[in-house]
Amino acid sequence: MGIIFSVTGTRAAGPAAIDDAGALPARKMSEGLPMVEKLLVHRRAVLQGAIGLATAGVAGLPPAPALAQAAQGVTDNEILIGALGQLTGPFAFIGAPGRDNIQMAMEHLNAAGGINGRKLRLIYEHASTPAESVAAAKKLVENDKVFVLIIASGSTGAAAAADYVRAAQIPTYNTVGATPIIREPFARNIFHGTIPPASVTGQAMIDIGFQAVPKATRVGVLAGTYAFPQSHLAEIEPRLAKRGGLEVVVEKFDAAARDYTAQLVSFARRRAQIVLILGSFTEAGFAIKQAPEKGLTDCMFVLDGSAVNNAVIPLIGEENTKSVWGYFNAPYFPTQDDPPIAGYRRLLIEKIGTLPQGRPNIYDLIGYGSTYVLAQVLKKAGRGLSWPRVIDAWETLNDAKPSDMGGYDVIFPETVTPTDHQGNKKVASARIINSSWRVVGLAS
Repeated sequence: MGIIFSVTGTRAAGPAAIDDAGALPARKMSEGLPMVEKLLVHRRAVLQGAIGLATAGVAGLPPAPALAQAAQGVTDNEILIGALGQLTGPFAFIGAPGRDNIQMAMEHLNAAGGINGRKLRLIYEHASTPAESVAAAKKLVENDKVFVLIIASGSTGAAAAADYVRAAQIPTYNTVGATPIIREPFARNIFHGTIPPASVTGQAMIDIGFQAVPKATRVGVLAGTYAFPQSHLAEIEPRLAKRGGLEVVVEKFDAAARDYTAQLVSFARRRAQIVLILGSFTEAGFAIKQAPEKGLTDCMFVLDGSAVNNAVIPLIGEENTKSVWGYFNAPYFPTQDDPPIAGYRRLLIEKIGTLPQGRPNIYDLIGYGSTYVLAQVLKKAGRGLSWPRVIDAWETLNDAKPSDMGGYDVIFPETVTPTDHQGNKKVASARIINSSWRVVGLAS
């Protein structure tokens, strides 16, 4: 049986914070890439009964008891997974790919027998604004009673739902949120995947800039006023100040801005040699396209991962691509021809047909790869599933990658410990080569 899939909450998304994307070296995977309101969980909400006779122990974990409570969202035949992300509106490029790829990966896992005899079922809830994100998380946990929650909406959704999921104690997979709000304070039930914290990617942007212009002394930062860019800015400003000998100017813009005259003129007056752009591909594209008209020339632009998308190229113009770098949070850009990414693309085309412009993107790769990582956690936890047992299993994850469960390695391997729940810390640098982005090496 394939995945049983439902999508709910299809309100149009209002302007929200653009979110995160991300990057690493272009080596073949076959070479071994080094790569709330407080919720009170009522006991009556937990189904009672036997889940099976003695279950074999999983390596590194104690055997499950022979007779135990059945966990929320788990039956003899099924594990219910909830996810939230943007399905409509300007940020659907984050949530819709996540939904499509979580679903696709689950279908392949189910076709291969599922997880310890159970099939995976997905409920995906639309959420774009902070209020929608909290409401979606509560619905999935309290009404739908999912077993695991995936936050696939980036920093806005992750920041909004952080207090709720801490209180609910449900195992939560933050796959694309860079915000520190979901990471601090530390919670044992929250795990982070492909997108590293802003401290890692912010430093990567600085390193890429100085790889491109080693002797630069004048640096501009163009930052959106919403969650993801601001989390980056909070890390980048002190790091630039610590380098010393730099003149740094910071200019800001609101989400979905199209006119960057004031900001670009400010950079031009200071003759900025490097400009770090913290925003989406549309925002970065308009800014770079307008730069020469405003007198900003001989400048290298470094884009954050959410702007490293081939859809930015027509916006900036082919003539400007040589002055653009960026970071990416995967071992291959989606249009590269390396076997793992080529095999993955074939699967996606078989699933959804002709791909929209800009797809697959980083959120496609993350949705697909993260589902395989989660599947490994559930497999390690064994047949006797419970929230504590899944958390214990997750904390033993070592170098987990999709190919371990029959998938394509389109994300970096994830390793988790009891004190460090950031699965991936790798970031790659990327450039536009022959009208397409390519991962060209480590960012730092």
